Amino acid sequence: MICITIVMIYPFVWMLFGSFKSNTEIAQNPLALLPQTWSLDGYRAIATLGGYPIWHYFINSVIISVGTTVLVVLSTALGGYALYRKHDLPLFGFFEKVFMISLMYPAVLLLIPLYVIIVQSKVLYGTGNFWGIILASSTGAWGAALPFFLFKQFFASVPYSLVEAATIDGASEPAIFFRVMCPVMKPVFSTSILISFLTSWGLWLPVLMLSKDMSTYTLAAMLVNLNSDLGVDLSQTAALSTVVTLPVVVIFLLTQRKVMEGIAAGSVKG
Repeated sequence: MICITIVMIYPFVWMLFGSFKSNTEIAQNPLALLPQTWSLDGYRAIATLGGYPIWHYFINSVIISVGTTVLVVLSTALGGYALYRKHDLPLFGFFEKVFMISLMYPAVLLLIPLYVIIVQSKVLYGTGNFWGIILASSTGAWGAALPFFLFKQFFASVPYSLVEAATIDGASEPAIFFRVMCPVMKPVFSTSILISFLTSWGLWLPVLMLSKDMSTYTLAAMLVNLNSDLGVDLSQTAALSTVVTLPVVVIFLLTQRKVMEGIAAGSVKG
């Protein structure tokens, strides 16, 4: 396991140290880990990209990731609760299976229909408008299927007597969901929030597909856009890759126990 861990971690360590190397040093000795001469040229070069400071893309990443996370977690939690309460309604089982199938097909299959739907909507598609990007990033192919699965499995393990007791007391459906169910599914909520946020942070395809200019680009989209047909700047790529990766790595390391607890709570029935 130690050997496997080293093999898996080495590329990220190389990326971190590579961000302090020059292009010449990387090209001459690409497998070397530590730089011979430490340089901040890569970070200086990415301080401003496409006419915008790097903080602009960082803020865009936060806006899109948070918006996507809220939409995904709320919709999947309500969807899982609906299946829990009315699992025998016509077509519910069919839509559930179709949604879960989205785990198996590539997200690029959604590009054309999503583009057509969002572009035809003047509200969702406009200069500097994040709504279309958030909606596209919230689809099942880009990370909504796993939270839905966790919520569905968690609700399957919740005693139905809780709902019956609340119904007898006269609680409405929103009251049952928010006041009875939400307190008992905090582990799954926290896990779904983290999974959705970490997934949406690295999304670049819907951003490039729907952005009219770089004003709505995220860090991940800017990383893809950094390399062109004219060549690849290895030092800048390593520096920007480090900037994109470090936040999610830190968040995961700080919350990994909660993530594992939530996955366990949402994946075991009974």
